[in-house]
Amino acid sequence: GHGPAWQNSLFEDNAEFGLGMTLAQNAIRGRLEQLTNELFGFVKLEHKEMQLHLGKLDMVQLMEQMLDEMTPSFVKNELQVEFLHAEHAIFLEADGELLARLFGNLLNNAVKYGKEGKQIRASMEKEGEYVVTRVINYGRIIPKQELDHIFQKFYRTEQSRSRDTGGTGLGLAIVQQIAELHHGQVRVKSDLQGTVFEVELPVGMPKGK
Repeated sequence: GHGPAWQNSLFEDNAEFGLGMTLAQNAIRGRLEQLTNELFGFVKLEHKEMQLHLGKLDMVQLMEQMLDEMTPSFVKNELQVEFLHAEHAIFLEADGELLARLFGNLLNNAVKYGKEGKQIRASMEKEGEYVVTRVINYGRIIPKQELDHIFQKFYRTEQSRSRDTGGTGLGLAIVQQIAELHHGQVRVKSDLQGTVFEVELPVGMPKGK
């Protein structure tokens, strides 16, 4: 009852083709879901409709956790990662889930654009009533005219357009929104010393907010 060998191989090829199609469809579906979730999350942030769930948070531990989660990505992109913090623990009143998203987006950004630099450095310190976190990559320098727009939604730098990095153009806009929701701010500079994203957050949230 067996058909010729060529017929079997044809069915196998078809099965593999079908599997390939399913994988491709799943990838597209996953990508659309990610885009939709990011967009909904961003709209809520932008309109200040996001309810903050504040708690006492160890920022050092949170950053270590995020770096740990992203280790496969660092290994895959052959990136050395260093995290400098003068204090063993730095506490802050904040929404842990949102700050994890903020750090995750900054680190993802550093991986995407810092590959050539082979290294990412994160640092954290208390400066007066603020906690200042810096994420530095040593990829290409971002021109001044692009830096002025980098936190705008859907903005893609020249280098991210020239090689598709698969970004939504929302990652850094979300970083800024989350920092502002915590009455903080985010800054960027890019020169021969690297591209530095600096997030400044108050230790305690202003009362009545």
